[in-house]
Amino acid sequence: MEWKEGRNMKKWIVTMLILLMWPATVMAHSHMETSVPENGATVIEPLEEVVLTFSAGIEEGSTLTLTGVEGKVEFTEFEIEDRKVRGTLAEPLPDGQWTLGWNVISEDGHPIEGEINFESAAGISAEEEVNEGSAEEEGTGADSPGGEEPMTEKDRGDQDHAQDQQEEGNNTLLTVGLIIVVLILLALIFMAVRKKK
Repeated sequence: MEWKEGRNMKKWIVTMLILLMWPATVMAHSHMETSVPENGATVIEPLEEVVLTFSAGIEEGSTLTLTGVEGKVEFTEFEIEDRKVRGTLAEPLPDGQWTLGWNVISEDGHPIEGEINFESAAGISAEEEVNEGSAEEEGTGADSPGGEEPMTEKDRGDQDHAQDQQEEGNNTLLTVGLIIVVLILLALIFMAVRKKK
């Protein structure tokens, strides 16, 4: 009888150790570490590719979008290499404001999305029609009717910080829930062992 109780206790201990180690793997959600170009950067060299590096592996099914004043630009090549997502452009980007958005799947299956904003100032102009339209639109700003106030570096930093805080809050809630479950299981084990004696 004593051998059987010891064997059951070992099973419970192993189970508890597995449960305690599980939150570390669950909370390993990936986040964007670096980008080329960087958020808020002014790119003065012709930009022919964008690269995002994440804190953990990225899975197939992830996407990048690049949008400027004239609309979306398609990537000619798109590849995922472990922690990096790379998009190659057919031609260097014309001058202007750009938003690079990502919707990626981390190696734990958690979807992550975000965006960075940057300016291309490499002296590359788009087709003549686009240049004329861009010149007219340059006057549109916070003072113009219907114009939007441009996002400042501080606003971008605040937006990134808020996104990080939300992810940390979700991780904290998950950790607290798992600790409560483990404590309840330990209490049940303690009561079961005590009853047998």
